[in-house]
Amino acid sequence: MATSEDLAAFDFGGPATYRVVIQGTVSENWLRRLGGMEITTSSGEAAEPQTILQGSVRDQAALHGLLETLYALHLPILEVTKVPKVEGCSDSDAAERGGQGVADEEATLRSEE
Repeated sequence: MATSEDLAAFDFGGPATYRVVIQGTVSENWLRRLGGMEITTSSGEAAEPQTILQGSVRDQAALHGLLETLYALHLPILEVTKVPKVEGCSDSDAAERGGQGVADEEATLRSEE
């Protein structure tokens, strides 16, 4: 369970860029409800296609709304990741760049473990 010290490191009130991976595909009819997220669908090695939603959300309440929409669509949520900010780049810039630099940072984190 997270302590108050752990939670102090998070900014729950401001905009941030998130990457949400879901199992299945999203109908174009729902795109507007997903708050302008960039949507990528891939079949990859998985038996079912996976959809990646990535973009800036204004706060935790907006993220909650996005997740509630996916739940209402009966789409299993596989992963939710806050995309780290790239120095000198806003959250919307990071979303446009597709989280460039995130894979490098995640690889670094894994190698440090």
